[in-house]
Amino acid sequence: MLENKTCKECGHDIVFSYETPTKSFNIVDGRIVRDDAWTGPHYDDPELIFYCSNNKEHDIDHEDIIKWSDEVEVIFLSCILQTL
Repeated sequence: MLENKTCKECGHDIVFSYETPTKSFNIVDGRIVRDDAWTGPHYDDPELIFYCSNNKEHDIDHEDIIKWSDEVEVIFLSCILQTL
């Protein structure tokens, strides 16, 4: 069972968002085409962004938070994401 982690600066919960990259497009010769300037390795890969629920600027890069966030990400991507 996962446990919740809290921000060491203020004590609020660490939360996360599932973010997918924005894709940009151009109109070329009357057709809509993907803007290749924004493509590349892992560009289209979604990611989980962890942050303090009280203040996104708080430093949460502590060893125990990083290890915990890695565990949460594995569970989210293997179980939860499939149900969205």
